[in-house]
Amino acid sequence: MAAPDPVLHESFRQAMRRVASTVNVISICVDGQPMGITATAMSSIAMDPPSLLVCINRAASVHASMGDVSHFGVNVLHREQEHIARMFADRNQAALRFAGGWHVDCARPPRLADAQASLLCRRIDHHQFGTHSIFIGVVEEVVVRDDVDPLVYLNGAYASAL
Repeated sequence: MAAPDPVLHESFRQAMRRVASTVNVISICVDGQPMGITATAMSSIAMDPPSLLVCINRAASVHASMGDVSHFGVNVLHREQEHIARMFADRNQAALRFAGGWHVDCARPPRLADAQASLLCRRIDHHQFGTHSIFIGVVEEVVVRDDVDPLVYLNGAYASAL
């Protein structure tokens, strides 16, 4: 692989700062322990079958376990849930992450009770690319919140889509 081009790297970073992304918490359970991470790299793939992908940095705490679990959850955050995004992005707050507002039984991935949307996915594949892995899931269950105001990340800051 060729040496990285620092100008291209910075230009790409600036371009991606201009793309608004919904903020999600990807959740799993491993050996009875709930785990999760804040992620903006999530996208639908197809309606038939209903499927999506999430991209996780290989340095992330949940990365190694994502390849071993049968299911993962995608919890799309509501605008009121910025504090949850920050908590799941901060490794120092790991012990507080599932303290309240979550359905946690570890028979399935934790689900945030009042998320904008929560999707239960059966992990069917994953691929490594660069610094990240792409995890593909077939959606098996969906719960949505009535009011629509997702938390987005744009230009290095949290915001409302509305």
